[in-house]
Parts: sequence; C-alpha cells; structure tokens
Amino acid sequence: MATYGAYAGAKFALEAVSDSLRREVAPLGVQVVVVEPGGVRTEIAARGIATANDLAARMTPEQNERYGSLVQANNTLMASGTASGLTADAAARVIAKAVTTRRPRPRYTAGRDAALIMRLGPMLSDRMLDRMLAANLRRHYPRAAAA
Repeated sequence: MATYGAYAGAKFALEAVSDSLRREVAPLGVQVVVVEPGGVRTEIAARGIATANDLAARMTPEQNERYGSLVQANNTLMASGTASGLTADAAARVIAKAVTTRRPRPRYTAGRDAALIMRLGPMLSDRMLDRMLAANLRRHYPRAAAA
C-alpha cells in the first residue's frame, strides 16, 4: 500500500529469508513456515495511527498539500481493517495450527483479507492489483479530497 514502502520491504525481505531458510534446513528435518496475517485487532494500528498523526502534524504546508489526505486515508483504512480484522486469539489459532501440524504448508494466511490478497495477487496483473488497492484506499479519503 502507499506509504508502506519501508514496512513492505522489511516484510518482503523476511519472506525471502524464510523461503531460503526453509530450503536450507529442510534436509535437517527443520520446517520453516510463514504466517501472513491480515488485519488483527491489536494495539499496533493505534500506535501506527498516532505516529502518522505526529509526523503529519510536523509536515510543511507543501508536504501537507501533497500527503495530508493520503495520511488521513491510510489512518482510516488501518483503523477499519483492524476493527474488522481477526481477534488476536483467532490469529494465534492459525499460528498454533502451523506449528503443531505434522507436515505444515510453507505459508498460512490469517484472515480473509490476507487470504484474498495472497490468492488474487498471482492471478492479477500488477496494474490491476494496483487499481484494486487504490480503489479501496480511495474510499477512505476525506470527502473534500476524494473529489
């Protein structure tokens, strides 16, 4: 998503390391599993929103003109996704299944949103996925800025 570059890069790197590690240690009988969660009802969203608001409060007028509405839309989207997301207990059950299954899959998703993105991503072109994510974000823009 827009503004998630550093976070997405770190998560993408972690996924690549996990894939490499899974292949490296498989001959030793060690299984490496990736759990890819969607929205989970935890305090992380509230902390992220507070941080974004703190940064937005220090933006120059030019930065605010360019990014202010995007920050607001991302905050609203994050709050919405968290509110409608899995409970921490439900996410923990996915993790427990992954670590207790005799022959776990390489990847598990936790939540409908994660499952949808993981399934649609390979089937859609990058441009189509970009349009879908942009349309979803556009619904969260402040009314005056969305026009």
